[in-house]
Amino acid sequence: MNLDPLVNLLRGEPLLLLFLVAAIGYLVGRLSIFGLRLGVAAVLFVGLGFGALDPQLKLPEILTLLGLLLFVYTIGLSSGQQFFASLRQRGLRDNLFVAATLVACAGLAAILGSWVLGLGMLRTTGVFCGSLTNTPALATVLQTLRTRTPIGPEREQ
Repeated sequence: MNLDPLVNLLRGEPLLLLFLVAAIGYLVGRLSIFGLRLGVAAVLFVGLGFGALDPQLKLPEILTLLGLLLFVYTIGLSSGQQFFASLRQRGLRDNLFVAATLVACAGLAAILGSWVLGLGMLRTTGVFCGSLTNTPALATVLQTLRTRTPIGPEREQ
């Protein structure tokens, strides 16, 4: 099956790509297999599938940033009340635990990723942010990569 005409159309029409991925993802998320549904997470998997079709299928930068902002905003809305309530009750203890966990994970990522596996610091940072599902930190790494002077393949891969 030749998908070139569809891929060429979607390359030139990023809003069509956005709505097509959202619509297909929504429909896939409603499917029930053995009583399980992916829900809105199916949109992510459909987006990954479209990205695998062609690396040039991407949304304009402003839509990417808007999506990130809406994601962080809705997370804040949904968990803000509980966050401040728990901060008043067990705030110092929980925050120290989280800080210690993050420092330990960062050290482990640096040792394994950069030194043992030789991934380089930029890739190791991306793996660290992605593994902790820290979307704002991952966006910061991506922005740093965009604005940074290109690094030769002999230094960073």
